[in-house]
This record gives sequence, C-alpha cells and structure tokens, in this order.
Amino acid sequence: MFKVLFLSVLTFLGAQPLFAYVLEGQSWTLNRTVAMQLSLGQARPLLDGFSSFNKSAADVLGIWNSHLAHLTFAPVLNSPVVPSASDYEMSAAFSNTIFGDTFGSGTLAVTLISDRAGVTSETDTLFNSAYQWNSYTGPLRPGIEDFHRVALHEFGHTVGLDHPDEGGQTVAAIMNSQVSDVYLLKADDIAGAEALYGAGPDVTFAIDGPILANISTRAQVGSGDNVLIGGFIVQGVQPATVILRAIGFSLSAQGVDGALPDPVMTVYDSNQQQIAKNDDWVSSPDAKKIASYHLDPPNSIESALILTLQPGAYTAVIEGYSDATQAARPGIGLFELYDLHTTGGRAGNISTRGQVLGGDDVLIGGFIVGGTDAKPVVVRALGPSLGDLGVANALPDPMLELHDGNGSLLQSNDNWAQGVDAQAITDEGFAPNKAKEAALQATLSPGNYTAVVSGVNGASGIGLVEIYDMSPAPGL
Repeated sequence: MFKVLFLSVLTFLGAQPLFAYVLEGQSWTLNRTVAMQLSLGQARPLLDGFSSFNKSAADVLGIWNSHLAHLTFAPVLNSPVVPSASDYEMSAAFSNTIFGDTFGSGTLAVTLISDRAGVTSETDTLFNSAYQWNSYTGPLRPGIEDFHRVALHEFGHTVGLDHPDEGGQTVAAIMNSQVSDVYLLKADDIAGAEALYGAGPDVTFAIDGPILANISTRAQVGSGDNVLIGGFIVQGVQPATVILRAIGFSLSAQGVDGALPDPVMTVYDSNQQQIAKNDDWVSSPDAKKIASYHLDPPNSIESALILTLQPGAYTAVIEGYSDATQAARPGIGLFELYDLHTTGGRAGNISTRGQVLGGDDVLIGGFIVGGTDAKPVVVRALGPSLGDLGVANALPDPMLELHDGNGSLLQSNDNWAQGVDAQAITDEGFAPNKAKEAALQATLSPGNYTAVVSGVNGASGIGLVEIYDMSPAPGL
C-alpha cells in the first residue's frame, strides 16, 4: 500500500474538530518492538541541530514512541540492511525511485505497507532524493524540504494512521495529505496513535533465577542432514515454560552476511512426535504473548513459539521455508531458547547440531547464567561420534573455546582426555566417546558466555555443541 505526501500547502479554515483521525485498517502486534533500519546517509549538520538525517529520523521515532504505550520503535542508525520491498525489514532511505518505480509528480516521500490479516508485517519509507532536504522547525522554507516533519508524517503511516483530510475531516494534523506549516504532532495525531496502542496486554518479564536463562546456537542452515537441530531437556519434576525462536534474516542488521532468509521451526518430543511448528511468528495465535515478554523477533517472518513443556527431552529443527514452488534457501540461522522461569522446571541443557565450516562459519553456542550465584557447567564439542550414529560428513576433529560476555577467552580444549577437567568430566558421566572430541568444565558467575566450535586445521563437517547445567535440578 502506498501512502504519499504531496508537495503543497494546505490552509486550515473554519472550525477544526479534534479526534477526527483516520486509521489505515492494519496495525502492529501489540507490545512489539519494531526495529527501524535507517539508511539515510552520512553525518552532516542540519538546520535544527541534528548531526544527520538518521538522527533526525530517530528523534521522530522517539516522538511517536512517547504516545505508544504498547508499541516501541527501535531505530538502527546507519543500518547495513539494504532496503528491499520484500525482506520484511522496516527500512527508511533516500531514493530516486520507489524500488524501481517512479515517484509521482510532487511526491516527497512514500511509505509502503504490507500486512497479514490486518497485522502489519513490513513497512518501507522512501524519501525522494530529487528534492533538496534539510531538517528544521517553523514555517516551510521555499526550496528546502523539512525532513523532520515529512518523516513525522510518513512514520505516522507506519504507526497505522491515514490522511484525515482525505477521509472527509477538517482537522489540524501532521497526518493530513499535504505538507504544511504544521511540524509537530497535533491532538488528532496523538489520539489516533493512542486508539491503536493505548491499551493492550501487560508487559511481562522472565523471572531471573539460578537457571540457564537463555541458550542459543548459531550455524549455517542447509537442507537434509545440514539443517540446524537443537535438542534440550526440561529438568525437574514440574513443567517449564519457554520461548523458542528461529532467527534468520534479521541477523543482517548485525552485519551477518548470508543470513537464512525465512526460517521454519518444528518441535518434537522424545518419541519424535511433532508438538508444535511455526513459520512466521506474526501469524501465530501466541504472537501477542510472545511480544508481551519483549521476546518478539525483529523480522516478521522469523519463527517463535511459547510452550509449557513437561519434564523430558525435546528437539527443535530449524530449516529454510519451502513449498511446492520454492526450494529451501540456505543461510546462517540462530536457534534460541528462553527459559521464562515461571514454573518449577527448568531447561537444563541444550545440544545443537549444525555445520562447522571455515572462517566465520563456525558453530556458536551462547548461554546466560541467571541468578546471583556461580553455576557449574560442562560444555562439549562432538564430531567423530556422530559418524557412528549415521551422520554423514561428521566433523573429524572439533576444537572448543569458551568466551565470556566481553569476548575474552576463558578456556579451550582440543582433545578432551588431555584437558585438566578430564577426570571430573569422566566422573560426572560426560566423557565424550571419541578421543578427538572436546570437553571442558567451568564454574561461571552470572552473565553471558559463548562456546565456539571450529575444526582443527580448518576442518569442516557436522558438529554438535552441548551445554549442561550441572547444578541440582529442582525437586530432585
């Protein structure tokens, strides 16, 4: 859907009734955090003091945020994401075309909006580079277009507001279809935003505790045996409530090249019975609940599930979307498990199988130690033993490194039996089956940690990274 701001001045006459806003008919999932990829050029001083158009746009998003109780715009300045009409990223950029189509005569900017059954899934705002732009307040200046007020209008379309003047209303509003001396939000604009996002589900947060609060694994995702497989165990005698996510394209905003374009996640129990599946999280009936924990994926076509699971073993398979007309496309994907700690059980360990390639394409397992006390963990990197299980192209010789949240190397291991923790790992029953596999034990203070699995001498293949919580399971 195109929303166009025309280059002309609208004069307001007569009475101006308040709260005559017009809604577009679609809106974001309540409590969602919408990442806005700002690609508006390099720094340059602007008339109103902003140091770049990116900073001016971020200020505009902050203005809208102050009136959105159940929606948040998060600006990504100087985003590495290349704007596209079909990537489900929310982008803003200067352009001389509308993704290849020409701007209409007198058109300053357009906002393209995609939705699914009334739920906004993507917006892109393009500012016509044929005009001379700056950022200023007050009356319009001849020959210089005010980026700030135009962005305020266009991002109002992103919020979900339409043009009141084209809806038969006569009202002072930034959302009127023609640019004017109005450069601030008016009561009508604010009322429209509050009508959409003034009420909604309460924002909830996971409860901190002595658990592995977040466990994630990043790897190259292919097809067949080269999908990303995350196994985890719910420990204790009570169920655990978790949010599972499969992240792909939004890794591009973090500078990851070749991100998985469209992940699909399927969850199985220990009997290999499918218990849940998700393709696009915004279409899930649990989307609002996931967003209420502020664990909504940045991209609309990432996958996410919220599940309450009985004690036992589970497997999440991450792969690219495919159908009768489209084969799955490969890329780097991320599997994440968040233990909400709202019930008595816990997600006690995770083991993730994925491709270990050269360069940056290693297998990365991240985890967070929650609570206030140090926690003992065992971390393993397996490869050769996978061949005994029938896995083709198993990693012949894995190397394991453990890093803290600052990236500092804490421990490393090549062959587990040569490590200082070998006897303790054996006594605890976690000795790998093959001499070339790696393992280490550590007692870690609360914080973020990363386990990196690579191949010795650049070897590649299918590997497995495992993280075990060695503290006593609840109720046992």
